[in-house]
Amino acid sequence: MQGGEKDTIAMTLRVTSFASGSSGNALLIHTQDGALLVDCGLPQRRIERHLAHAGLHPSVLAGIVLTHEHGDHSLSAGALARRHKVPIITNRPTAEALGGAVSGADVRLMPVGSEIALGPFSLRSFPVPHDAAAPVGYSIRAAHWCVGIAIDLGSWDKDVLEGLRAADLVVIEANHDREKLRAAPYDWAVKQRIFSPRGHLDNVDAGALLAQLGADGRRRTAWLAHMSERANSPNIALTIIRNVLSLAAVGCIELHALPRNAPLVWESDRHMQQLELFY
Repeated sequence: MQGGEKDTIAMTLRVTSFASGSSGNALLIHTQDGALLVDCGLPQRRIERHLAHAGLHPSVLAGIVLTHEHGDHSLSAGALARRHKVPIITNRPTAEALGGAVSGADVRLMPVGSEIALGPFSLRSFPVPHDAAAPVGYSIRAAHWCVGIAIDLGSWDKDVLEGLRAADLVVIEANHDREKLRAAPYDWAVKQRIFSPRGHLDNVDAGALLAQLGADGRRRTAWLAHMSERANSPNIALTIIRNVLSLAAVGCIELHALPRNAPLVWESDRHMQQLELFY
């Protein structure tokens, strides 16, 4: 088989972004055999409505998987887990930072860097640089496909690169444009936090990470996530990252900017069709 081409498979993996940005983040990953939620940073009723639109009841979730404790990623995790008896999957420092917000929920600890099975999914976490207790990204496999998630990170290293390498769909932060952030109406302390290696990833660094991933020539889709409303835009992010990839002679990555408050869907069947055209 040519680089990254997949065997024809019956099972479809579907990934739906419910929302992406500082006002809330939630990502649904599901097959006909199960579903899980990565982050739960929207109000409970909005999560329930999104799940209903996807044809799912919250009780069918194999788990609510958290990247870190910040409210735009964890807002209703405890309430949703308690109401529908869904386990929360996270590491101990994140669980401790959430404290009472997840009390009474079934919290299952997943040490950073470990791998677990959850329904039809295999999950492996990896550390990311961010100003939280123990922030992580995830490599999630199901049905011979892989989704790599790294949202909320101020820089990237070999752990992040290796954590995303197997992904067919990469969900990566492209938070800000450097010049727009300098001019944005934020306090200097806030700007320093965002600029820091434990803050948020800018467009150029996101492009450099994708260029490293794309150096193997394997076809991938990349979702640009967690965009700043005041210091970035989909057009700016797509333009800059495409330029970075072009300079690196990487033409195998299909880019999409995630909407802030509207769903976007990736399906393995559609990706397979693109692979057949690409190779």
